[in-house]
Amino acid sequence: MSPIDHINRSVTDALTSQAKARSKTDADKTAGNTVSSPQPAEDRVSLSTESRQVRELQQQLEQVPEIDADKVQAIKQAIARGDYPLDTKKIAANLMNLEKILGSP
Repeated sequence: MSPIDHINRSVTDALTSQAKARSKTDADKTAGNTVSSPQPAEDRVSLSTESRQVRELQQQLEQVPEIDADKVQAIKQAIARGDYPLDTKKIAANLMNLEKILGSP
C-alpha cells in the first residue's frame, strides 16, 4: 500500500464516521428523540444616563460644521478690500520658526 492510499483511507474513514453520526441524529429526530442544543445566553445592554447624554452630544456635534463658513467669507472679503489687519512682524517670526522646525540651513 502506498502512502497516498493510506491518506485517502483516513479521509474516507473520517467522512464515513461523520455520515454515520448524521444518520443517527436524523434517526433520533424522526423517532421523537430530539437532540437539544444549548440556547445562547441573551445579551443585554444598559446605558447610564451619562452615556446617553454623551451620545446625544456626539450626535449634536456631528451636525455642527467644522469650518465657520460665514467667518471664512468675512475674512476673504476683508482681504479683498485690503482692510484685513496683518502683523508683518508676527508673520516673519512664524516663518522663521517654521524654517527652524524644518531644519533649513
